[in-house]
Amino acid sequence: MQATRRLKHFAVAAAALASHSAVLAVNGAQPGGYGIKNAAMGGASIALPLDAEAAANNPAGLGHLPSSWTLGTQVFNGRSSADYVLPGNRLRNRQTEIAPEGGINWRLNSTWAVGLGIAGSGAGSDYGQQALPVPGAGEANTTLRVMELIPAAAWTPSPELSLGLGLNIAVQQFEAGGVIVPTPGGLFPVPGHGKQSASGAGLRAGLLWKPTQHWSVGLNLKSRTRMGKLKGYEQDLLAYSKGRLDIPAQYGIGLAWQPSERLTVAADWLRILWGDIQAMKDPNGFAWRNQPVLRLGAAWQLDERWTLRAGLSRNSRQIDSARAVQNLLVPSINQRAFTLGVSWQLDPKVEINLGYELNPRTTLNGTGASTGTSLTSKVQMVLLGYHHRF
Repeated sequence: MQATRRLKHFAVAAAALASHSAVLAVNGAQPGGYGIKNAAMGGASIALPLDAEAAANNPAGLGHLPSSWTLGTQVFNGRSSADYVLPGNRLRNRQTEIAPEGGINWRLNSTWAVGLGIAGSGAGSDYGQQALPVPGAGEANTTLRVMELIPAAAWTPSPELSLGLGLNIAVQQFEAGGVIVPTPGGLFPVPGHGKQSASGAGLRAGLLWKPTQHWSVGLNLKSRTRMGKLKGYEQDLLAYSKGRLDIPAQYGIGLAWQPSERLTVAADWLRILWGDIQAMKDPNGFAWRNQPVLRLGAAWQLDERWTLRAGLSRNSRQIDSARAVQNLLVPSINQRAFTLGVSWQLDPKVEINLGYELNPRTTLNGTGASTGTSLTSKVQMVLLGYHHRF
C-alpha cells in the first residue's frame, strides 16, 4: 500500500515536470539557483541539499534527503533596453515568463537514493521592431529555451560521505529573427529559420562530505552537453559551430555551516565554461567568456513552522564591452542578485516555499567596435513551491 502511494506521488510529479518550459536567466543563460529554498539563499546549494531538486545542484545531495517530491512555479519579469549603433535608435524589451520546476527523490535504503531533477535555462529578447532601418529586416528577437532532465543516483557508504552520478538529458528550442550583419556591400538582413529544436546528453557528478556535525563540503561537476544541429542556422548565425549550440560544462565547490539548530550559512563558487563551446569562439559572434559565480546565503528557523532565507550572488560578466553590438539579442548582462525567501511548514510532510530575486538595473556601455551602443537590463523573479515528503 505504501509503495502504491509512492508510485502515485511519482506519477503526479513526473507529469507536471513533463510540461516544463525554460525561463530566461541571469548567469549568462542560467538562473541564479535551482530549487526555491536554495534560490532564496542566493543559489548556494552545492553543499546544502534542501529539496528534491538537488540533482540539478549536486547529485550527491540526494543521499541526504528524505523520499519526497517538490513542484514550483517561477515567474520571470525582465526589462531591457538598448541604445543601438545609431544616435537616437533606442530599443525596448519587456518579457514575462512563467515556468514550472521540480524534482523527485526516492530513498531505496540507507545506502542508496535515486531521483529525477529538472533544470530550466534560456535567454532572449523581443524588441518588437527592427534593430536598424535595413530594408527586408524583421523585428529583432531571439529565444533560447533549454530543459535538462537529470535522472541521478547517490551512494552513501557512511553518514559522512555521499557520491552522486547523473545523466544530463537536454532538449533545446531556438529561434532568432531580425538579425543584421555587415557585408562588403553594406548591412544585410539574415533570413529567419523559425523555431528549431535539438537534443543532447552529458553527465553530472558530485560529492558531499560532512567532516563534522556542523560543516558540509560539496563538489559538483557537469560535462559539456553536446547538442544536435539547429536546422537552418548552420547556414548563417551558427555557421561557425555547424548549427550546434552546446550547453557548457561547469564545476563548483560549496561550503555549508550550521553553527546552531536555527542558523545555516552556505557559500558556493561556480565556474561556467561558456567560452569553451564552439558557438562562443566565433570571432564575429557573441564571444561569451568563461564565467565565475559567487553565491552566498543564510537561513534562520524562527520556530517549527517558519524559516526565513536571504542571499546574494555576484558573477563576472561573460560579455566583453567590445561585443555589446553582437549581444543585442541576448542582453544577459546582470552581475548581482539579491534574494529573499520564506518557508511555511504546514505539517511534518507538507511545506510551502516562497522566494524573490532582484537583479538590479545594470548597464553595459560598448567600447571599441561597439562604441555608441549600450545595453541595460533589470530582472525580477517570484518563486512559489510545494514540497511533500512521503
